Amino acid sequence: MLIEIIFLSLASLLIIFLKKKKLTIDNFNNIEIKGYKILIVAAVVEISSVFLFRTYSDSIFIRFLSNSYMIYPAILYVTTINIDKHYMKFFFLGTLFNFIAIAFNDYKMPVLISDAFANAEATRIYLETGNDLIHSIMNDGTKFKFLCDIITLPPPYPFVKTISIGDIFLLSGIFLFWQEEVAHN
Repeated sequence: MLIEIIFLSLASLLIIFLKKKKLTIDNFNNIEIKGYKILIVAAVVEISSVFLFRTYSDSIFIRFLSNSYMIYPAILYVTTINIDKHYMKFFFLGTLFNFIAIAFNDYKMPVLISDAFANAEATRIYLETGNDLIHSIMNDGTKFKFLCDIITLPPPYPFVKTISIGDIFLLSGIFLFWQEEVAHN
């Protein structure tokens, strides 16, 4: 989702520019998000653990820390203490929806593999091995399917992928963050 975050951020900044809003360093210095340091620590722990997992996959401790669900309580906490901001409501709902899908499906996000993927069969086989720390393949036993990665972004979108309703809320929150925090400061 990194590419989508960058794209929506650039699109949002372009809209700010087209509205002839003046962007200065003060627009960015005045952003106040309570508890943001918690998110930074949680992200560093998760990213470091995922990196270490590639080398030390036998370590139960590293496997535990590298699971993507570890960051969800931090995100839910920070969004809750900042819920007065509109974009945080979107972040909260997106995080909650994704966490529900993950928590009820063995702490992995089930993915519907569309034939729109150029490598659909290879992706299916890879997910069936269980080696992906974050995703699993959707099957008949999947719970809360409507919250899982079921929305395919097909060609001509250059990065064909499947996203969830929660991802849409999170991406909407990114767009609104720039509009509310940067454009109005």
